[in-house]
Amino acid sequence: MTELSSCILDTDSNDLLHQLQSLCLDAGLTVSDDQLQMCLDHLLLVIEKNKVINLTRITSLEDALVLHILDSLLLLPYVERAPHGCLLDMGTGAGYPGLPLHIVSGRSSTLLDSVGKKVHAVQEFIDQLHLKDVRPVHSRLEDYARDHRSQYSVVVARALSSLPVLVEYAAPFLSHGGLFIAAKARPDLDELCSGDQAADMCGMRRIDFDEFDLPYGLGHRTVVVYKSVALPSIKLPRQSGTAKRSPLA
Repeated sequence: MTELSSCILDTDSNDLLHQLQSLCLDAGLTVSDDQLQMCLDHLLLVIEKNKVINLTRITSLEDALVLHILDSLLLLPYVERAPHGCLLDMGTGAGYPGLPLHIVSGRSSTLLDSVGKKVHAVQEFIDQLHLKDVRPVHSRLEDYARDHRSQYSVVVARALSSLPVLVEYAAPFLSHGGLFIAAKARPDLDELCSGDQAADMCGMRRIDFDEFDLPYGLGHRTVVVYKSVALPSIKLPRQSGTAKRSPLA
């Protein structure tokens, strides 16, 4: 077990691990105990760091098991369908969903965020957990995309923006055949249709759509998956901020 702060000493870590094991089993996820313990260690670091900087509004560890760890790992089956290669987490925040997905999938990973203090915190977590082949990056998505075109086999984002905006952000990062996996609360039909229209312009096609009710009545999760199938019909990335100000659809 990783050496952590006094947060662990105040927590029944074994009980939390058993809860997490049960949550993953019920969700049909195959994750080793060592991997789950590493995810739990990360969560405890986040809760402790949250006393200093605002990383999460979730303060209940039991809720955080679902809303941070399980919610991240629900994307794992889709990540495993992507071609071999690197993973990018757009808007990683405290490291979700990117760090749990990196821990379990073993993919080389980039965790991107535009807020410097969050990126610095994630670097601390990576160092304390002794993780390899994963790095946090402080940058705007459009800026980073200009120098990292087609370098990722899978891109993930959780509740970051509307689907048309997310699709536009993800498209330039993806290699041909790569997957973009978006986790949303409950997008309406208009957002889904707009996402599909934007995807068409960005050389992508929606290939999967699944919905889940999270345990303990903690909400609903929709996973939308797009595949890079062609070159975009427009020049990407557009100027920073344009995707949000003027979505493609």
